[in-house]
Amino acid sequence: MGTTKLLYVVDDDEIFHFIIKRLLGQQDKYRQQLSIASFLSAEDALDQLHRPANAYPSLIILDMNMHSMDGWGFIEGYRSMQARFGLNIPIIMCSSSMDIRDIQKVEATPELAAYITKPLDNNKLKIIEKYLG
Repeated sequence: MGTTKLLYVVDDDEIFHFIIKRLLGQQDKYRQQLSIASFLSAEDALDQLHRPANAYPSLIILDMNMHSMDGWGFIEGYRSMQARFGLNIPIIMCSSSMDIRDIQKVEATPELAAYITKPLDNNKLKIIEKYLG
């Protein structure tokens, strides 16, 4: 058996957390080899990344629009840690927005590996699986 991978899900919508856990939990290959850490705020996820004793995630799924700090604020905080700790964690931005300006901003942000829209489906799950390996 391979090593357990850690996935961060950063979204202020508890239903989204439930859905992603349910979708990934139905995949045999992830049942024993994936741990999902849920964060309802970007600040909490950044705080967790700052703790050196914790394992870093293999992937971060990040909501674009959240209440206090949005996904872009998270990216700014991540950039400072990326340089300091040498982090290179793939981040998938997830949103219900189909606005071309949002998509262009994602494409211009090197920290973002992909952009998927809500709601999740099997095709979008394949994008997530690509980064989980």
